[in-house]
Amino acid sequence: MKRFSAARRLVSIGVGAALLASCGTSATMPHGGAATAAASSAVHGIQVPVTAKDGIYVSEDTGQLDRTIFGYRVKNRMNRGPICTVKTGASGNISVDSKGNLMVSTGDGGAGLYVFQGPGMCGAELGMIPTDGATFDAASNDAASGKIVIGNFETFGTTGVSGDISICTLAGGCSTKLTNAKMFEVVAVALARNGDCWGSAYDYRSNPSLTYFKHCAGSGQTATGFVNRGPGGLDIDEHGNLLSIDLRNQGLYVYHGCNPTCKLVGGLFPFKGFTTYGHLNNASTAFVGADSQYGQADVYAYSPTALTYRYSFNSGLSQQNGVTGAAYDPRSKE
Repeated sequence: MKRFSAARRLVSIGVGAALLASCGTSATMPHGGAATAAASSAVHGIQVPVTAKDGIYVSEDTGQLDRTIFGYRVKNRMNRGPICTVKTGASGNISVDSKGNLMVSTGDGGAGLYVFQGPGMCGAELGMIPTDGATFDAASNDAASGKIVIGNFETFGTTGVSGDISICTLAGGCSTKLTNAKMFEVVAVALARNGDCWGSAYDYRSNPSLTYFKHCAGSGQTATGFVNRGPGGLDIDEHGNLLSIDLRNQGLYVYHGCNPTCKLVGGLFPFKGFTTYGHLNNASTAFVGADSQYGQADVYAYSPTALTYRYSFNSGLSQQNGVTGAAYDPRSKE
């Protein structure tokens, strides 16, 4: 486990530095261009309004077993508090499938993935898929009854190729592992509608890599033309472009193809604060980033050739806990 601890520090080094740099910043007022901020309040256990079918999920790492995912209005310039919450045993990155089901990774604190009922915000828990590694990310077109692609940063108790992409279902668990020599520690995954998938990872020398798996099978191919200096969250827009967060340079690249040759479409587009994960809205016109530096969610206008910061919100969040994930419901049409 010594190697995992060192790698985890490598993933989080920018987060820690950002948090230290931001000490003294008020957690009740978002950093940047938000409108008048509402005061934070106790939000645990809020039920979803009947009319709240669309929104933004935000997760944070409290370090406790009893954690909360917060559901916000899809437009929140006034920094209003959560409209609903989800109780879970996980506090890692979050993602939404094409059906509106919410997936919550356990991150460093466990080995598994929780799935919550969609469509609509803050549905009931459908179940938990156990894994044998530190689960950092997941992607699916139908997490309730279909294939889920799970990215494990490291598989516990193994030597050699450590991280993997596990192919799982909620009913049957995990049945297949995809591994590649360049995919030593998997940070993020993406799944296209045609069944192709990608893993964003560190290799053995802590260099970034992007690995392509045709139909999410086989030994994978290293993507060429990938210019990230650090791995980070992945997403796919409605044009089929692959969005890739650069953890080291703190910005977003947009690629086309990467099967396995990448064509750079746009970027590097800089972020407001330190961001490892984020996702697009249904129309691929907005991107929300989980900003751990300022303990907030940052909203940007998106096109494949531009990313423009709009506003932030943080009501109900704790800057000290560190925002880990953010995702729209519904997600990009991809």
